[in-house]
Amino acid sequence: MVRARGLIVLTTATLVAFACGGTTGGGGASKGTIKIGSDLPVCTIGGQAVSNGVQFAVNQKNAAGGVEGYTIQYQSFDDCRQGAYSADAGVDNVRKMLDDNKFLGMVGPYNSAVAKAEIPIAAPKHFVMISPANTNPCLTKDIAGCAYHPQDLRAGNANNYWRVVTTDDYQGPAMATYAYKTLGIKNIGILDDSTVFGVGIAGSFEQQFKSLGGTVAKHSEYKKEQTSDFKSILLGFKNAGALGVYVGGTDDQNICIPRKQMKDIGWDAPFMGGDGIETSDCVDQASGNEPNIYATSAGADATKVDGAKQAIADFRKAFSGPNDFGGYTMQAYDAANALMAAIGRAVKNANGTPSREQVRAEMAKTTGFKGVIGTYDFDKNGD
Repeated sequence: MVRARGLIVLTTATLVAFACGGTTGGGGASKGTIKIGSDLPVCTIGGQAVSNGVQFAVNQKNAAGGVEGYTIQYQSFDDCRQGAYSADAGVDNVRKMLDDNKFLGMVGPYNSAVAKAEIPIAAPKHFVMISPANTNPCLTKDIAGCAYHPQDLRAGNANNYWRVVTTDDYQGPAMATYAYKTLGIKNIGILDDSTVFGVGIAGSFEQQFKSLGGTVAKHSEYKKEQTSDFKSILLGFKNAGALGVYVGGTDDQNICIPRKQMKDIGWDAPFMGGDGIETSDCVDQASGNEPNIYATSAGADATKVDGAKQAIADFRKAFSGPNDFGGYTMQAYDAANALMAAIGRAVKNANGTPSREQVRAEMAKTTGFKGVIGTYDFDKNGD
């Protein structure tokens, strides 16, 4: 558990085993250039911190000789529109990468709703996507309650999507259990931002909370473009006996503004959410009401992992800004290195520049990949 300016973060189970790790690089004169991209909301602090992790991995790889003699060129694409992530912008970015045959894969996206839109575009082209932050389970798991299904996104094509974090069907229940058993909250209000991520994680929280015997006072939804005043929603929660608020959503959808407005109506109660509120932007939105905000994280806290300490120290020398390092920077670093490792194996198999399908096939074979956060195995669905 880590605490930052009143924000308490619970780290949920991840599909990695902690271990030291690294990557290998090629040597000799460059054989040419291979591009990898990212699609992230770099207009946000969290999105830029993720891009920094990818850039750092690429810089290290090239300094060590590149990938089997090839220089890796990294290009960061921004999927923000009007200050928030946009699935349409993400699709446009993927199309740009697909139009350039030097791009053999990408790190991202950051948001699950963007992944939902991008996978159908990238899968037919065998274009590898590896996300450091997507958590909606329906992207990979065909489970009850999903409004869409992974097989429909891929439309009969081989899987092209992987992620290095766990899913909301772990995050939501983890916080529900903590709220009920540790904080002693038996009645709660739930608010989601109507996004794929927000609806999904709020639903998994609600299901677990009720299964423990808890009562949901009300479950409300909002849309960013339509809502700036949450006081009536919050008063509805409070008057229905809620002793806390759980929010499903992200800071770029203004999900933490209700925290500030809780103080405005004189309601002192815990404010909980998933990794979408595990950000300095959320703390800023809370504006004077920062204490007692609780968040889960879908990835291990890299600052607590021995195997990541040297990488983090080296990163901070190269990226020294106060917000350059974030909760998913090292996940992005590991994702980029996993992608480059798959590219390296594909180069060997092709005895030269590989195809996107050769890279995808090698990514699908990834097992026992040693990152700085841990050792990664992926199942057939990409988890």
